[in-house]
Amino acid sequence: MEIKLSEKQYEKLLDLVYLGNWMINAYRTEDHLDEYAQVVSQIFQQAAEAGMEGKAVKDEIENIYLPSYDFEESLVDYIAEYDSFCFWEELINRLAERDAIKEFGTTPIDEIDLEEFLEKKNKYLKKYEQEVEENGIKYLELVKAS
Repeated sequence: MEIKLSEKQYEKLLDLVYLGNWMINAYRTEDHLDEYAQVVSQIFQQAAEAGMEGKAVKDEIENIYLPSYDFEESLVDYIAEYDSFCFWEELINRLAERDAIKEFGTTPIDEIDLEEFLEKKNKYLKKYEQEVEENGIKYLELVKAS
């Protein structure tokens, strides 16, 4: 297979390949998905030929190509923005689900009316979105239930 890209498009492809692999493998330790790392190596191997020598380095021991330190550093802001967005979205969503479920008391989850649940959850979503927007984690505390 052959893909024709302009230099600018290839640069963006390097970003996307790195960030995609980062999302899939960054948090893994024992279960690293090597098939994705192999794709990264194959794409980054072409960097020097494309006139982008500083974007990739060769690991002579493993015989693979990796993003250079400088290249990785150029993308940390994207990762930080993504992490921040995910953190707030997950926090707000999980708090809203928790509080909506609490309103149903002892009703088993499989007996809760979905429409009613979503209505209650939406109310909490709005509440927590406003709180986070105004105060971040300033007033967020963990309180042990007694």
